[in-house]
Amino acid sequence: MENIRREKVERLLSSPPSGFLISRGFRRFLCVVAVLFSYLFFFSLLIPTLSIASGISGPHKVVTINDLDATQSFWLGIAAFVSWTAYLAPVILLAAFILLRTSMRRVTSLPDEYLDEREIANRDWAFKTGYIVIRRVGFVIATIFLAIKVIAFNPSIVLDSDGNRVRTGIEATMHNFENYLVSLTTQGAINFYFNFFAILTYVAFSFPLILLAWRESKLDEVPPIAVSRVPLEGASQLAKQYFRRAALVGGIFAGFTLLLTVGFSFRPLGEFLTFSGVLFIFVFLAVPYALFVYIWASVKTVGVLKAAKQNNYNQGKYAASAIGALVFFVITQLLGLAIPVIFSQIGRFSGNDNPVALVFVLGLAMIPTQVMSFVFIRRLGKAENTAELISTN
Repeated sequence: MENIRREKVERLLSSPPSGFLISRGFRRFLCVVAVLFSYLFFFSLLIPTLSIASGISGPHKVVTINDLDATQSFWLGIAAFVSWTAYLAPVILLAAFILLRTSMRRVTSLPDEYLDEREIANRDWAFKTGYIVIRRVGFVIATIFLAIKVIAFNPSIVLDSDGNRVRTGIEATMHNFENYLVSLTTQGAINFYFNFFAILTYVAFSFPLILLAWRESKLDEVPPIAVSRVPLEGASQLAKQYFRRAALVGGIFAGFTLLLTVGFSFRPLGEFLTFSGVLFIFVFLAVPYALFVYIWASVKTVGVLKAAKQNNYNQGKYAASAIGALVFFVITQLLGLAIPVIFSQIGRFSGNDNPVALVFVLGLAMIPTQVMSFVFIRRLGKAENTAELISTN
C-alpha cells in the first residue's frame, strides 16, 4: 500500500492537471452540471411517469396527441421529459464526477506537504461541510417520517375534541401519500430503490468535491513544477499503469458477461438488466472507457518507441525489446483499423455472414496483442533502470 501511495504521488507530481481542466470556468461549469442533473435525476424518481401515462391514455385505449387537452398534453410532456432524464442523467453525472475528480486530484490526493495552507484549509472545509450537511439532511428527513409515524398512526393521541376530525384528515392525507409512494415503484421496486440509493451515494461522494472545486475556482491554481521524467525511465511505471487499466477493462467485461449468464438463468435479474437501463449504461460507459485505454496506450507506446530510437536503443542493447513492442503495436493498430473498415462495408455482407461477431472477435484479439506490446515496454524500462544502476556504481 505504501508503494502504491508513493507511485500515485509521483504520477501526480509528474503530470498534474493543467489547461482547461483547472480553469475557473470549466470547474464551475462541472459544479453546475453535477448539481443541476442531480436534482433532475432525483425529481425524475419522484414523478410516477407510468401512472401519468396510463392515467391519460387508459390501460386499453390508444390516443393521439389531438385527443388530449392542454393539461393532458402538459403532463404527458413532463412524463416524456422525465423518462429521457432518467436515462441521460446517470451518464452526465458520472462524466461530471470523473472530470471533477481529474481537475481536483492534486488537491484531493496529494499529502499536506505538497500543498499550501490555503489548499489544505479549503480541502478540510469542503469535506467537513459536506459531511455535516449530508448528516443534517438525513437527520431532518428521518425526524419528519418519525413524526408522521407517531402522530398520524397512533390512535392514543387525541388531536381535537370534536370527533377527532383532524386525525381523520391526517389519516386520509397519509393514505394518499402512501399511494403516491407505491406509484413510484410501478416500474419495479428494485429499479426504483437502486436509482434512489445510487443518487444518494453520488451526492455523498460528489458534494464535498463540488464545494472544494467551487471555492478553489475563485483563485487560479498554480501547479507545482513537474518532475521531468525521461520516457524510458518511466516505461516500467507506464506498463504498470496500463496493466491496471487493462485488468479493470477485463474485469468489467467479465463481470458483465457473468451478469448476463446469470440473467438468462434467473429471469427476474434478466428482466432487471434489460428494463432498468443497466445494459444502456454499460454500453455508454464501459465501451468508451475501453476505447480510451486503447487510445491512451497507443499514444504512450509511440512516445516510448520514439525515446528508445532517440538514444539509438542504447547501442542496440534494447533493440530486441523495442522491436517486440513495435511488432505487437503494429498488429494492434491493424486490428483496430479493421473494425471501422468492416463497419463501412456492413451492407455488403450476406445474410449468412455475421459482421458483428467478426468485429467482436477482432476487438478481443486487440487485448492480448496490446498486452504483449506493453510486456516488451516493461522490459525497456527495466533495462533502462539496470543500465542506470550499473553506471551509478
